[in-house]
Amino acid sequence: MMLLAWILGPFCCGFAPIAAAAQAAGTAVRTELAAFAIDRQPLHDALQAYSRATGRSVLYDAGQVAHLRSTAIHGRLDPDAALAALLQGTGMQARFASTGAFVIVPVEPPAPPTTPGEGGGALHGAFYGRVQRVATSILCADAGLVVGQYRLAISAYVSGSGELRRVKAAAQGHAELEPRIEASLEGVRLGVEPPPALAQPIVLLVTHQAGRLKACAS
Repeated sequence: MMLLAWILGPFCCGFAPIAAAAQAAGTAVRTELAAFAIDRQPLHDALQAYSRATGRSVLYDAGQVAHLRSTAIHGRLDPDAALAALLQGTGMQARFASTGAFVIVPVEPPAPPTTPGEGGGALHGAFYGRVQRVATSILCADAGLVVGQYRLAISAYVSGSGELRRVKAAAQGHAELEPRIEASLEGVRLGVEPPPALAQPIVLLVTHQAGRLKACAS
């Protein structure tokens, strides 16, 4: 039995920017310093270099960063501070799905606070559950993806009619599978409309921690 652990919903959406990530979680997150030697260059190349230096998975829309250039970062630095410096002046920001994966999105004005008691949490929870079930069914149906045997991060936007769009995948150690994963989920109909005020893109992390979700029986 292959065991999958999906981390999504409240753990992945509506992220705080990296400077406030630890505060939003209510805890102090300690990270080891990493060595960086990244010159000012196209942001796409800089993000790939950052990923190699830190081991973190990074997802982004290549079209959104195509004409952007990074800030140079050198020396042994805190990875969060280094990423913030790398993105400075680009108009982009990082939203963390976990300490090991993040998505790059345009900087947007703060969303207005939600009104308590409107049942938003239940609606979002049900929606994330639907995303989990649909994505699991599709990915597990393709034996060639061997999902669950490597760390996988997926980001996607959800259309107003409930279709996954602009899907991006980062498969640790299996970059050759990323186009196949993206093609499998692109345009998939969830069968439900997204709830109001859904923070986008949504991000899903797949690990193989036992006991979290039993799927892909083999």
